[in-house]
Amino acid sequence: MSEPKGSLSEPRLRRQATRRALILDVALSLAEAEGWDAVTTRRVADEIDFTQPVIYQHFGGRDELIRSIAVKGFELLAAELHALPQSTSQSRLEALCHHYVDFGSTRPRLYEAMFATKTTLAFASAETPAELRATFDAVKEVVALTVAEPEADSVAELVWASCHGIVTLMAAGRIPPDRVGGHIVRIAGLAAEDAHES
Repeated sequence: MSEPKGSLSEPRLRRQATRRALILDVALSLAEAEGWDAVTTRRVADEIDFTQPVIYQHFGGRDELIRSIAVKGFELLAAELHALPQSTSQSRLEALCHHYVDFGSTRPRLYEAMFATKTTLAFASAETPAELRATFDAVKEVVALTVAEPEADSVAELVWASCHGIVTLMAAGRIPPDRVGGHIVRIAGLAAEDAHES
C-alpha cells in the first residue's frame, strides 16, 4: 500500500531528523574550532560529504542554521538548569549561577549563537520561542524560592543579566576566573536582599 501523497513514513522522518541533528552538530563543531566565519553551507556540506542542496533541504540557509543552533542551545541550557539538585534557596541560586557561567564559558561559540550572533530570534515578546521561555523560567523558578511575584520576574532578569555579564567579561579577559565565585555569592545575596525588602 502506497503512502498518501505528501506524507512521510516514520523511517524517513527519523532519517531526516538524524540528518538535521548531524548538520547542526557539525556546524557547531566547526564554529567552536574555527569561529562562526568558518560556518558556511558549503563548508558544512563538505565536512559531512553532503551536497549544498541537502543542507538547504533542512535549513533555508546559513542564518536559519545558526538560529537553529541557538534554539538548541537554549533547550540544552534550560534542561540543565531544571535538572540542578534541590538545596536551600540561596545555595541553589548560587549553583544555578555557577552552572550558567560554566555553560557560557565552556561553549563560547554556542553561547555567541544564543546571544551575540545576529539572528531572527525574538526575546521578551509574544514571538519568543518556547525554548527561550523555558530557560528564563528555569532561572525564575529558583528566584521564586525567595522572591514573591511580581518581583520574581525582574529579579530573575537581574540574575540572568549578571550571569550573562560575567560570561561576556570572562570571554573578553576582563574578569579573573578566581573572582567569579565571589561575584556569584554577591548575585545570590542581592536576590535574597530583594526578598527581604519586598
